[in-house]
Amino acid sequence: MTSRKPVPVVFQGLEAGMKMFRWIMAVLLVLFLFSGIQKVTSGNVGLLLRFGRLQGASPAERIKEPGLVLALPYPIDRLLQVPVKQEGEVTIKEVWKGITDLAAMDKICPIMEGYCLTGNQNIIQTQFVVKYKITDPIRFRVWMADPEGMLHDVVRAALMRTVAGWEVNDVLRLQREGRDAPNTTESLANTVRGRAQEQLDKLDCGFKISAVEFKQIHPPRHVVAEFRDVQNARIEMETQKREAEGFVAGKIPAAQAESNRLVQEASANHNSLVAKAGAELSVFEQIHGEYRKNPGLVWQRIFMETFEQIIQNVGKLRFVSPGTRVIVSDLETKP
Repeated sequence: MTSRKPVPVVFQGLEAGMKMFRWIMAVLLVLFLFSGIQKVTSGNVGLLLRFGRLQGASPAERIKEPGLVLALPYPIDRLLQVPVKQEGEVTIKEVWKGITDLAAMDKICPIMEGYCLTGNQNIIQTQFVVKYKITDPIRFRVWMADPEGMLHDVVRAALMRTVAGWEVNDVLRLQREGRDAPNTTESLANTVRGRAQEQLDKLDCGFKISAVEFKQIHPPRHVVAEFRDVQNARIEMETQKREAEGFVAGKIPAAQAESNRLVQEASANHNSLVAKAGAELSVFEQIHGEYRKNPGLVWQRIFMETFEQIIQNVGKLRFVSPGTRVIVSDLETKP
């Protein structure tokens, strides 16, 4: 029986080190494999890319709901989180310059600052915010290289197009009277949003504009004082116009009431006179009928009734002899 030669101490240490190294590598491999497990946070959906390619055969498989997602470690797999429940914002200020900014000269330099040209050849500057919501996370996050940049450019173009068709006073008021429906008003924000959304729908960008909010809008700072004078004069004109309309509105009902009263009085007087004339006519017809039957008797009765009325109206009678001359010295009768 042959005996085994002892292994040198150096090789024994090397063998133990290799075993330890293998265990460490195994543990690191397991940790590396499990490092690909990620979590889609609440309010988001996830898109799993493997070597840059979206995984899933159908939209339901491609979009990962909030929770844990089994994936391979980076850079094999990459999980993109898309905030579909949140409302994004893009601020557009390329056509704006602060009204108190005095650094520029007394004229607008298109290289240094932006502006919008209105339909009646006036200039306005504005800063506004566009809010949007994601409707298709795949198109928004995967197909578009810079979705917010596209939204920025499309909305700014829609603003330029809209302002170019409006007058400056309407733009500063952010609304104008409707062209198709005269009794309605068009909002500048809604018009810009509608035109921008129409263009985004053609591009199939995967998001929808929820609101357009104008933060600041004003004429150029060089002529803002003149614009304010014009606005104040317009407000004064509108105030006086409304006061005049109020005065007219107060006078017309009073005049109508007086007119109605006079008409009612005239109508009542007319009815009274007609009724009185009708009664007198009835009496006259009765007397006339009796007169035609017996003229002498009727004449005698009328004479006696008339004489009785005269006697009742006379306070005192004095009889004088025929041929006597009478001088009346006082119209009043003395006792």
